[in-house]
Amino acid sequence: MRARVALLLLATAVGCDSKDADKPAADGTLLTPYLQIQSTLAEDELDNLAELGAAVVSAAEGKADKPGVDKLLQGAGRIAAQDIATARSAFKTMSEGMIEYAKANPDKQDGTMIVHCTMTFAGKGAAWVQKEGKVMNPYEGAMMLHCGDKLQWSDEIPAG
Repeated sequence: MRARVALLLLATAVGCDSKDADKPAADGTLLTPYLQIQSTLAEDELDNLAELGAAVVSAAEGKADKPGVDKLLQGAGRIAAQDIATARSAFKTMSEGMIEYAKANPDKQDGTMIVHCTMTFAGKGAAWVQKEGKVMNPYEGAMMLHCGDKLQWSDEIPAG
């Protein structure tokens, strides 16, 4: 299954134009491409999502048994969508996985925070992980860029 997702993402990435200066970093971690996806969606962009999704799939190799990785892979398989609503829905699934993964691996939490926006997805709400600092909402972008409540890693995530 993972090999099929990786091939699909690779095929999508080959067919997409991308700016050379904006190439995603491939450092082998799950967090780096995830954070780049979060930032891209907060900017209401779709650039490099195929490559970033492929980087998540690649970084997940050997981690399939870790908490949250299955959801990260599910979302990564759909993140290269051609419309922002579908990409954001896929990112929601990825975020559920990233939160689960990071809660089980506290060393992955450094420099990051969980944010929850109660207004997104028609008031159902959703959470995500981002770098510490100003809230940058990947689900609403410019419409509500700074909408979201910062949570502690020990907090329970509101149901969405």
